[in-house]
Amino acid sequence: MYDIEAVRREFIGRTSPKRRAKYPVEHEPIRRHCIMVGNDNPLYLEPGYAPRTPCPPTALWIFSMQERLGPKGPKAGGSSREKPDEKLSDSPFALKMPMIGSQFTNMGRELEFLLPVYVGDHLSSATRTADLYLKPTRLDPESLWIVNEDIITNQKDEVVCLIRNTLMNFRTADELKAAGVTQK
Repeated sequence: MYDIEAVRREFIGRTSPKRRAKYPVEHEPIRRHCIMVGNDNPLYLEPGYAPRTPCPPTALWIFSMQERLGPKGPKAGGSSREKPDEKLSDSPFALKMPMIGSQFTNMGRELEFLLPVYVGDHLSSATRTADLYLKPTRLDPESLWIVNEDIITNQKDEVVCLIRNTLMNFRTADELKAAGVTQK
């Protein structure tokens, strides 16, 4: 039996160490992102159009990453230069959070932009487990819902963005059968 209250006590509020992004906010990636998404606002495309070039909110997450994407896809944990036992990760998987099943789906993402970000800013992020709860779904009568918050800060340690991500963890039909759960 999954002890949700014990997991909640151990993991809610747990925050990863703050990690600085590999690269500062740069104009060229902003320009390429805007071209890719069809944003033709000269504020983002033309250097010198404004005294300081802002980062469009839709591109902010690019500059808060800490080498999570490598040539072979996503990486769990920290930098590839770290020793495996020194990896610090913000994911529930790396934190060894007990899961109810083997399957996951992303249930949504909310972004709250608090302060503008400009070319030259250097962002950092930490992730906090905000909530965990069981909620029945058609897939699993005890689906585990995990809410994480990415806290994005600038070089002045000011919070510029909060990203709330909700994951649902659930069991396969075979896992449900093995647990003695019958589906309607």
